[in-house]
Amino acid sequence: MLRSATKKMMPLMCMLASTVLGANEADSGLFALELDDLLELTVTSGSNRAEQFRHTPASIQVITEQDIKQRGYTSFSEVIADLSGFDLNTSYGVDHSLFYQRGYRTPSNQRTLVMVNGVINNQLWGHDFSANRQTPLTMIERIEVLSGPAGAVYGPNAFLGVINIITKKGKALEQDGHKVSAQAQLADFGSKALDLNLLGKAGRWSYWLGIKQFKSDGPGVDDFARWDFVDEQYLSDPRFWGPVLNYGHDGVPYGQYVSKDDESGVFGEVSFDTLTLGVNNWITHNGYGLQFAFDRGQPNARWSRRTSSYYLRHETPLFDKGTLKHFIRYRSEQRYGDWAEASPDPLSTKSRNSYVTISDWNSTSSSWKVRQDYEYQYNSEVHLAAGLKYERKELTSAYEICGYFASAYCTFEDPADLGPYGLGKGVYYSTDPDMQVIRYQLKDMPDENLVTTTDKGVYFRASYKQADWSLSGAIRWDNNSVYGTFIKPRVALTYDINATNTVKAIYATAFQEPAPVQLYGGWNGRNANPELAPEEVKDLTLIWMNQSGAWFSDLSVYYSRYNNVIKEEANNAGERDVLGAEWRLRYEAENPWFDAPQISAYMNYTYTKTTSHINFDHQLGVWVGDGTPACEDDAAACGHYRVDLGDIAPHKLNLGLNLPLSTRLSINTRLNYVSEKSLYLRNPLRQQGTKLGDYLVTNLSLVWQQDALSVHLKVKNLFDSQVYHAGSEQGSSGNQFRDENGDLLRSQGFYSSIFPQVGRNWELGVTVVF
Repeated sequence: MLRSATKKMMPLMCMLASTVLGANEADSGLFALELDDLLELTVTSGSNRAEQFRHTPASIQVITEQDIKQRGYTSFSEVIADLSGFDLNTSYGVDHSLFYQRGYRTPSNQRTLVMVNGVINNQLWGHDFSANRQTPLTMIERIEVLSGPAGAVYGPNAFLGVINIITKKGKALEQDGHKVSAQAQLADFGSKALDLNLLGKAGRWSYWLGIKQFKSDGPGVDDFARWDFVDEQYLSDPRFWGPVLNYGHDGVPYGQYVSKDDESGVFGEVSFDTLTLGVNNWITHNGYGLQFAFDRGQPNARWSRRTSSYYLRHETPLFDKGTLKHFIRYRSEQRYGDWAEASPDPLSTKSRNSYVTISDWNSTSSSWKVRQDYEYQYNSEVHLAAGLKYERKELTSAYEICGYFASAYCTFEDPADLGPYGLGKGVYYSTDPDMQVIRYQLKDMPDENLVTTTDKGVYFRASYKQADWSLSGAIRWDNNSVYGTFIKPRVALTYDINATNTVKAIYATAFQEPAPVQLYGGWNGRNANPELAPEEVKDLTLIWMNQSGAWFSDLSVYYSRYNNVIKEEANNAGERDVLGAEWRLRYEAENPWFDAPQISAYMNYTYTKTTSHINFDHQLGVWVGDGTPACEDDAAACGHYRVDLGDIAPHKLNLGLNLPLSTRLSINTRLNYVSEKSLYLRNPLRQQGTKLGDYLVTNLSLVWQQDALSVHLKVKNLFDSQVYHAGSEQGSSGNQFRDENGDLLRSQGFYSSIFPQVGRNWELGVTVVF
């Protein structure tokens, strides 16, 4: 298979090589970064200003451009998989990968802010970020990952941490001109991508542009580890699906496992002196992958998320030692798609018959945001900053869903038309010979279904620095027109014990806004709750950093207390405690085996213990414990719980080794170990005592570079390990697959309890710089 793929890539490689013959010599960056360079690196995400990596008052890790090249990263989720402090679950669907930072399980990627040069890319309606393949990695100079709440610095929703993608800039070019990086990728499962980065400078003008286009047929059923709900028999059983099987998507009939991906992104800026116009636009089209049990949801569909963001920045001097920064942004977004569903009829024999629908879904939202920031270097010891923010959002209220159950909102359906079974115009039965289907009609959202909210924010930040220690603090006031006012402080102390040891102590707070999709966007399968209160967190983190010769160590321990936890059912329920530790090591040494640059290695170890103050009673089918609706009348009878939340591995270990074989060729090996873990409290398998076993995945990248041309060959899951990830949302499908006669049984719920992972797969990439 690898040999045939290489043959397919040969014409492309030849074409790119011919381009290189007339190109300027590329930067020799594959082996360029040394440990001292990393420690002297300037980062901006700790306090939202430039600081030395070692002295930034935060727990922060940095992935550099050289790391991306050496390891052959081509997607955002690959980067996340090798970081400390993250649990990663891959569904191969709408959310290709779900990541939980610092042991906090969430319904989606909602509680970590993902930014590009400080511009937030989480969506307005769901507060989530699609960790799919739409982000161009050739545009990245470094990725700064801040662990822990940062509400006093970044405002609402910097709840678990911040991921800030810092891009290359045209203004950084040494002389006027242009530079282009183009990477073509060909991979398993019919995957192909083009990743472009363009930089330019001409006098006072400069620009940068990143473009990514990714398409894939996705893995097939036989590519996954064995799991009985991943079986096309469930998709094609007429007892479950009936007239749905008369239809399909994109020329492929329902009843087959197909889950395709089509994703793209355009990011860029044009600058004139200190005036910058920027764009962050991306769109993802995905099938549903393994997200839903196959007897309830057809993967062969398209669910889309679109974000269009345009902004203007300007900086002007303020007195002799200050800067005034202006920022204005408009963004609009949409999430939409179609969905084929089979809801078991409990009155039929073993619930094998279904009420079936093929429906259209849509939501649109937009906002205007204005921000003004002031920075002032009072003297060599004192730095001051303050700022104002105002944002007006226009959000979808009810999910617009047509062809569905009667409780759903649809602009062009008569609410009095309850269909053939009195359940809704689009609801049919699996014994019906056919059904009426109208799709792809939803576009603009009517004004009657929009909600307007406003956000206001004010912050003040100060730092005081002496020769071997610094003290920094921030406080932020935020007001939302729906849920009110919050004040969040942050304090950090940094102390250099000596030239090789630094310690930090950080107390930080933040709050997470209820996502509008949970406030307003309910449907018959999930109630909305306009009474949701924001979540809050208080966190104490202690850090010890040490550099000793070829070694660099970064150890942090933390304790976090979360209040008003919002679960997937859209209600506030109880508290969570997280106790954790992250230990990051980096090592560099002279190459003892080859006449080549130094070898480098890293280790990231994570320990996490997440405790929930409520439990799920599988007999009653309700959450019980302090603060839950089931216990409001008789809290004493419910008791007090301190139970393992589940889906969070207690131990995770990431190991990596980069071994140059020559000045042009290197081998990079990365191992990811995840320990055994309990499943989520709501998951039916938790009641059975089922746990996900530990696993080890090995990834290998072979990277070759010659002047402006580089090629990487990457093999993921090298030893073809059988790997399973935990399911998302309720994880409610269970594992009752067949009855005593071997006949198919229905799942216990819509969301898959377990995501089987693909085995060994490959990728070939060719990059040219000119």
